[in-house]
Amino acid sequence: MDEATARTIFVTIMTGGFLVWLWSLQKALAIGRRMTPRDWRLLPEQQPALADTESGARTVRGEPEMLSQTLARSLTQLNIGGFMPLFEITERTSDRIALKKTGPLVCNQPSGMYFSEAEITLEYLGNDTTRVAYVLGFDRLVRRVKTIALSIMLGIGLPVLLIVGAVIWFVVIPSPDPAARWQVFQTLQIVHALWPPFLFLWLYSSGRRQSKTYFSNLLSTLELAK
Repeated sequence: MDEATARTIFVTIMTGGFLVWLWSLQKALAIGRRMTPRDWRLLPEQQPALADTESGARTVRGEPEMLSQTLARSLTQLNIGGFMPLFEITERTSDRIALKKTGPLVCNQPSGMYFSEAEITLEYLGNDTTRVAYVLGFDRLVRRVKTIALSIMLGIGLPVLLIVGAVIWFVVIPSPDPAARWQVFQTLQIVHALWPPFLFLWLYSSGRRQSKTYFSNLLSTLELAK
């Protein structure tokens, strides 16, 4: 392989690698970012919720007090290994339930349990029907995923890109042996340092999606659990 061809292959691979690295960095930094601009007319506590929430609502049969008790019981029965509760009910009335995760964040749990706090409101509509709305928060998951992903990108990904790039550029490409220049394809080894952050980013998105599905299903079966 001639030096010009080796250089072209190297630049192509490294350009793709840096673009992937920048893409993963952008996605990691965007986790939990406020999607709507701040309103200067509102106090800080009145500002729109952050992006790291999922919400939904469903109308079910039953009165708020009975449904509130049933929901609280179902949520406190979620545990790890049959004995460690996942969530603590911090407030329960006939029209509101608030809970936070006190157990492990993701260990030995289906992804539908990755939310770290939740607020449920119950509004009686009459005719034995109640509108149950929920907001799921993912503060702990956001912090953990962002910390791990950025640590991998900046502590492993970027150094690997620079070290591998330097070795190939200064040692392999200028080699007087044309056969040695075929080692330019070893630049592809940077892939091993680029994919791990995407695993944690997928974990975050899957946790949000599955948590919303779990809560929707829970409300769908609420009448049967009374």
